[in-house]
Amino acid sequence: MGMVIFFLLFLYVIAAVAVIALVRRYLTTNRWVIAVLMTIAILLPTYDIIITNVLGTYYCYSEPNPKTLIKKKVEYPISIYWENNIHQGFEAEGRGLMIINYLDGKHLQKMALNGNDGNIYVYEVNASVWEPLKLLEQERGEKYFDTIKAIGDAIIRQNQKIYTKETMPKMNYTVTFNEIKLNPLSQKFLYSDETKIINNNTKETVAYNRRIMHYFYNILPDFALGNRGYAPEPMCGFRFPRDFERKVFPTLKYMYGGEVANIISVNEKSYNKNIKGEK
Repeated sequence: MGMVIFFLLFLYVIAAVAVIALVRRYLTTNRWVIAVLMTIAILLPTYDIIITNVLGTYYCYSEPNPKTLIKKKVEYPISIYWENNIHQGFEAEGRGLMIINYLDGKHLQKMALNGNDGNIYVYEVNASVWEPLKLLEQERGEKYFDTIKAIGDAIIRQNQKIYTKETMPKMNYTVTFNEIKLNPLSQKFLYSDETKIINNNTKETVAYNRRIMHYFYNILPDFALGNRGYAPEPMCGFRFPRDFERKVFPTLKYMYGGEVANIISVNEKSYNKNIKGEK
């Protein structure tokens, strides 16, 4: 793929040089005109790189600084409320995956999730619910993962309680995931979101992570997947929100895999909204 990009750039340079040479030969040799043409030739494929890095530097040095901060790690949060506002809440499949990945009944005994229907879904278990997995731990074959899913489905059937945000039970911690609104110009080149973890008993923000991501450059589009808005490496901030949460809650192991938040990733959602113009 690198050779293809190099070849296209080579063709562009040849064409730009040819245009400038024709102008000098047939139209004018004025050095200011030639200088303007050369500037346009340089900026045409690269203007977004310049604007992106100027804006990115501004936001990376703006508050909050640092962009990633962990004041304390929590091994036994016991209860957590996750509020995912980027996806407008967790769909049913996402709630099921959150249960089997985080609700171990020991370190995390109660979980609340904002649903995509506006309700708050609460699940509470103790560690004994996962006992059937111990006999299957060594093999981790098909039966093991079928058992995980069966336990998760049973928790939803038997333990699920539905509240509003006003009536939901109090949780020890809240984890929020929100998009940071940038100004209209910056939104054309950058994407930003923030994960914030709050101790509900003290109202203290114990950790946060604000990412500044840049969209793929014109001369270096997303050849790999073709459906991503921003490049995978952040200009500042910690790359993966889920891994950041695990740094704060190190005993929550994300045990069994699966896309937790939603089938559509944040990056793809950003691409659909800001590049394709979808609502």
